[in-house]
Amino acid sequence: MKLSEEIARKFIRGIYTFDIDGDIWIQSFSFILKRSDSLDFKRDKIHLLWTENGGHIRRKVADDSLLLKILRVSLPKYDGDDLVLYRGECRFLHEQNKIGFCWTPKRSVAEMFASGLNSIESGGVLLKAYAPKGAVLSSPNKHSAEQMEEFEYTCDPTALTKVEVLQYF
Repeated sequence: MKLSEEIARKFIRGIYTFDIDGDIWIQSFSFILKRSDSLDFKRDKIHLLWTENGGHIRRKVADDSLLLKILRVSLPKYDGDDLVLYRGECRFLHEQNKIGFCWTPKRSVAEMFASGLNSIESGGVLLKAYAPKGAVLSSPNKHSAEQMEEFEYTCDPTALTKVEVLQYF
């Protein structure tokens, strides 16, 4: 079995493999997308993997379009209403129109990221957006809601509307 297939099969079971090159992730995700109808996704485990390691995976893959396809087929589906959500983003990513996938209904949580972790390289920016229910891929999981208290919704950032900057840090 090729390494990329092994990584793909681990990913669909919610097992994260840390020191994998971006090209292997891309090959693994391509494998998953080609076979998504026949694979048994452990969606809740993948969701936890995404909540804990999504930023690392995004940096490795460096292809938001591919990542969006993977998230659409592998995460638990959202079944709720339209939302108003916030995100604390890196200023340079916002300026490149590369806003992230993870949003929260709690402004204070987004402010924490905008002024903290996501402000280290270039400063941070607090964003507010309207998320039609079709833009929301998945609701917060138990880890995000109860342990981290971040209430992270995974969204398709290209489908969010009325994205506005509330504050720069």
